Amino acid sequence: MEDERIPVEQVLVGMGLHPLPPEWTPVEALVLIKSLDEDGDPRWSFRTTARPNKEELLGALIVHTDLLRKELVSGWEDEDDD
Repeated sequence: MEDERIPVEQVLVGMGLHPLPPEWTPVEALVLIKSLDEDGDPRWSFRTTARPNKEELLGALIVHTDLLRKELVSGWEDEDDD
C-alpha cells in the first residue's frame, strides 16, 4: 500500500493547486493534506509522488518553515506599530 500511487485528482477530489509557471515541468510533489477522519476529527497527513530524497525534503521544509516564520513574525511586528 505504501508504494501504491494513484492519480493526484483521485486523492484530492474536487481540489486544485496554484499552477506552476508555464515553462516549468513538475518532477516530484509533497502535499500536506488536512482531512477529516472517520470520526469527523481533523487530521494532517502528507503524501508524495515518489519516495523523496530525505535530505532534499528536509532542506525544502526548513526553508519553507523559515519563510513562514518570518511572515508570521512580520505580522506581529506590524501590529506593534499601531
